[in-house]
Amino acid sequence: MVDRMGGERSRDLPISGAVRVLAAVVSLSMLSGCVGAVTSPNPQQSSVPSAAASSTDRLSPTPAPTPTPAPTFVTTGSMTGPRSVATATRLQNDQVLIVGGGPDDKGLSARVFASAELYDPATGKFSQTGSMAMARGGNTATLLQDGRVLIAGGGGCSDPKRCLDEGIDARTAETLSSAELYDPATGKFTRTGSMVEPRNGATATLLQDGRVLIASGGLNPMAELYNPATGMFTRTGSTLNIYNYATATLLPNGKVLLTGQVSEGTAAELYDPASGKFTQAPFMYAAGAAAPLYKGQTFDRQPADTSTLLNDGRVLLFETGYLETYDYRDGTFTPAGFVAPPGELFNPTAALLSDGDVLLVGGILEADLPYQVQAAAWLYDPVTGIHAISSMTTPRIEHTATLLQDGSVLITGGTADYQTTLSSAELFVP
Repeated sequence: MVDRMGGERSRDLPISGAVRVLAAVVSLSMLSGCVGAVTSPNPQQSSVPSAAASSTDRLSPTPAPTPTPAPTFVTTGSMTGPRSVATATRLQNDQVLIVGGGPDDKGLSARVFASAELYDPATGKFSQTGSMAMARGGNTATLLQDGRVLIAGGGGCSDPKRCLDEGIDARTAETLSSAELYDPATGKFTRTGSMVEPRNGATATLLQDGRVLIASGGLNPMAELYNPATGMFTRTGSTLNIYNYATATLLPNGKVLLTGQVSEGTAAELYDPASGKFTQAPFMYAAGAAAPLYKGQTFDRQPADTSTLLNDGRVLLFETGYLETYDYRDGTFTPAGFVAPPGELFNPTAALLSDGDVLLVGGILEADLPYQVQAAAWLYDPVTGIHAISSMTTPRIEHTATLLQDGSVLITGGTADYQTTLSSAELFVP
């Protein structure tokens, strides 16, 4: 299969769905015992219960347990058109900007567009906004500190006459170095400086100083920085590896954890903005922790599909069915359980929830042919681990998942079966 606009990955296995049982335990306090005699200054208005009152009458009412609602998925408005391999960025006004991507052509190829649209949580509807200068998919989208969104790279088309109206076939798409900015105040895209190198499927990480680190997605290990103040990209240190695809996570100490697939397997490294250099982050387990086993067998680590910064500062990595956490404080990786047999579930989408849990949704199970696109969903609790919950309304892969201000998660588009690209959207309601 083709992964993330160009990475070839072969796999194999399905999964049986599990159901998460949610239980609410309510502590009940009851008042019991006899009420002693009280002398009233007014014999006509005594507060002493009558002798006829039963012991039941003297008990406070027992509060009924309040059930904890199970998390659910509900449909919301549909996008203005089908999109796969798009980006979704929550703006400062809580609307969500959907950019790029496009439909599969009956599983033969994908098309990408320049159009963009907005989701308004207040109305549950999508509406068109300004179009990009170039059609693209597999691009990055980064919310800057001033509220604008940086769109960079991807596979697409730099010739407006050739592809803006009908989209560009991914088979003939070029890898782009161009970048543009979306301004929510005007609803328009404007060009900004171009990247030093063309990139498709790169990582883009907003640093604490407001600059954006762009890494991977190119033909060499060079990384670069975008400065919103100047609108320019400049070179920074080179990664230690050339990644087929990668994830990047900003850590609480300001460094960036980069993990991904390399020719020899899987690698991890750290970028330090202070020095502009990458250093190796060896995959190792916490002191005293045993190597993870699945059904009594060890397995080869797979590259991470998602990486999510938890509220306690650790990073949760989903690696094709296997979970582990990275702790920047001691530089260790620790096993965190299994969603599926390792090496068989690929490309779910992850979102950090308001309560600190992580939602994992969708993906593809590659055990038997035909491959099975999933509607399954799971919650990772940093304390109790991974739990299966109710499924999405639609199976999806290459979709987006965006946390909204009210704590719900907007899930948009994707592909249902490698032949049907979706315009539908749904909400996860915790």
